Amino acid sequence: MVDPNQNLNERPPLPVEENVAYPIEKNSLFKSILQAITGPWTKRNLIEWIVIIGSILFIKGCVFDQYIIPSGSMEPTLHGGNLFTGDRVLVNKTIYGLRIPFTTIRLYTWDKPQRWDIVVFKCVDKNSEHSTLIKRVVGLPGEKIRIRNGRILINGEVIPFSPSMPPNIYYLNDEDLIYQSKTNPDPRAKKIIEEMRKKYPYRYGCRDEETFSVIPEGHYFLLGDNSVNSVDSRIYGWVPENHIIGRAFAIWWPPNRWRDFTGFSSTLGGKILLYVIPTLLILLLIVYILTNKKRSIT
Repeated sequence: MVDPNQNLNERPPLPVEENVAYPIEKNSLFKSILQAITGPWTKRNLIEWIVIIGSILFIKGCVFDQYIIPSGSMEPTLHGGNLFTGDRVLVNKTIYGLRIPFTTIRLYTWDKPQRWDIVVFKCVDKNSEHSTLIKRVVGLPGEKIRIRNGRILINGEVIPFSPSMPPNIYYLNDEDLIYQSKTNPDPRAKKIIEEMRKKYPYRYGCRDEETFSVIPEGHYFLLGDNSVNSVDSRIYGWVPENHIIGRAFAIWWPPNRWRDFTGFSSTLGGKILLYVIPTLLILLLIVYILTNKKRSIT
């Protein structure tokens, strides 16, 4: 026990406790950085961030979004690849009507997909490795469609391709594969073709039976431009209209591949959608962060 009357200089030093874990400061570096961005963690701040994130999700789900082309099924129009090499396309989700975000439920329809539109849609093939695909609209509801000699016959008549399409497009049917299998001298190539016919049989648009040739109402026939390397409506059939998410109107990345398919980016609506709205959102986000930073300081 320490004598209170003892001279302070004569008191023995207090014992030093070893191996004592001292608590780390609550305001860690990560938390400090996070709060510097988000502002103080209050109920009001939480609600404001929910509104911001909800607005971004609404725009991505209902207005427009970007998609990476994962495969070469639309070459040479769209180049597929991985996260860094594939084309990135901008998709207008309002072109055909308003829908509930991230669902196939359309609230209102004011336009229909047109022939040769490039569209993004929810895949109807449950075995597909991709849940979202991009193809070209070839057949419309109620039409009788047949692929023959690389061309598209609608109700028995050959229809011309769009001037914006690659000039060397040749749509394959099952007859083409049989012919290639018979005439190809390479036995390995024959084996590949036969395996392809078994795994991905061409039926829709390639046979005369009404089940495979007449497009039901409210459905579309979609094909890839790279016909020999495309799993499309020839295999999995008609695509319901409510599965179509929107129309791809431009390649925005990589820069050397920039292309506007529809001229939408030069219209007033396109400029508002592409430049005005994103700029306003970025400015609002910056103002919000700066305001919260001042609020946390005071």
